Amino acid sequence: MDLPTPYAQQDDEEPTPSAMKSRIELRDKWRGRWTKLAINAPSRLLRYSLSVTLLVIIVLSSTTLDQTLLDASRFVWALSVISFIPPSIAATYARMTAKDRLELRRKGFSLRESYVGVERILNQLDENKLTERTRLSAAIVGLILSSTMASNTLQTDLSLTLLGVTALMAVVVLLATVSVERQKTMEMGKTPLLRLHNPSLFDTIADPLLVDLVYAHLDPETSSKWNDWMETITLNVRRNQKSEHAVETVLRSIYFTMTDKMDFDERRRICTQVLNMPAVERLESQDEFFNFEELESFLLHVVERKPGIFRLLSRTIQRAGRLRATEDWTLDADLPPRATHGESDLFVLASPGKSSAAPFEIDIITVEGEPETQVIRLPPIDRVERPGRAEGSEDWQMFNSVIDRSHVLWIGMAWNKSGHEGRSVQVNLLSENSTTVKSQVLWTIMEDGDGILLSTVRKSLREVYSMITRSIIR
Repeated sequence: MDLPTPYAQQDDEEPTPSAMKSRIELRDKWRGRWTKLAINAPSRLLRYSLSVTLLVIIVLSSTTLDQTLLDASRFVWALSVISFIPPSIAATYARMTAKDRLELRRKGFSLRESYVGVERILNQLDENKLTERTRLSAAIVGLILSSTMASNTLQTDLSLTLLGVTALMAVVVLLATVSVERQKTMEMGKTPLLRLHNPSLFDTIADPLLVDLVYAHLDPETSSKWNDWMETITLNVRRNQKSEHAVETVLRSIYFTMTDKMDFDERRRICTQVLNMPAVERLESQDEFFNFEELESFLLHVVERKPGIFRLLSRTIQRAGRLRATEDWTLDADLPPRATHGESDLFVLASPGKSSAAPFEIDIITVEGEPETQVIRLPPIDRVERPGRAEGSEDWQMFNSVIDRSHVLWIGMAWNKSGHEGRSVQVNLLSENSTTVKSQVLWTIMEDGDGILLSTVRKSLREVYSMITRSIIR
């Protein structure tokens, strides 16, 4: 069942009460205003600058005991409080709007019950709201403390203690700013949810590859619109194809234009082989929700978040000329060099020899992680050539040949232990008679928190705070 967005037409069921709809639209309007005020580049740069400046001034004040610097910090604290108010309000409205859209019901169901990733979106918005409030509260406390110290000399024990607490508030402000400013909360585009986000669940076998990757990264509301679009485009597909195969060819052509391996005229020619002219013209229209530009932004998001699959394809394509001349089985895998928070994505590309038409098997063994052992039985490769993929440049034909003659697996990995120790994953390719044909071992390094860079910054800030504390004690 395809579930509509909260603003879809409801002809056969009881309509949404007008008062409730007005409240939703009003909250969304205020969300848009506050978000627009909070996410523009100058305001974000101002918040970053103030957060760093605060810590620098507090450190200098504690080492030099200069009253002038302390007076300057009061001004910076006041500016910080003012600059942190818009994003804090925007985060609150973002959470309310997301809850409205994901919990509004129709036909006894809700979007929350129907799409994967809803809880992740709401939890992230809750986390952002909490971080914004923490940052604003720390700035207010810092302003109060700096104003209290202005009436006393810095040589007294009380003033030195307050100065240490102020330094702690500056550290909290900086950490909160780094955490929240690098996240997308509620965009100003056509959908007010996390239009692009990381998936929480996905199919092991990605087929069609790019269609599955893009769909996994859509938020629930855009997923609903995507489903409607796929049903609509079925009426515009040529040569008795399924809509997902036609859209897969379109996405591949868009990816080639993104990498400058294909011009727009060639892309249009390929798209007209799988879709009729009205559908292609709608893809070129800026008035359509799903057009070439929007689909390119989806793909770009996937490339940024899942570069491993494209590294895997690139390596395999480079070997494609040699592989086509042999009967050898193909196995290649990609595991990111670092597993942030002990989590990572393993991508595996496997295909049997040209003469094999039987099912085959992939065995995955993870050292000290999950899944510890996983056996995946793969069906025979469907070697049907799709329209638009066997014509054009050699790079285009080779790219399609690699994907269409292989199975691509997307497997989530996790390790319980933290630290910066290495972990290994072994991938085995077995033939239909359970004979190991190929094997590959990959390595990754555990990363605590947000990675080595932020971990280093966090340690540096702790050292700064310790230095301030020691100077106060002296």
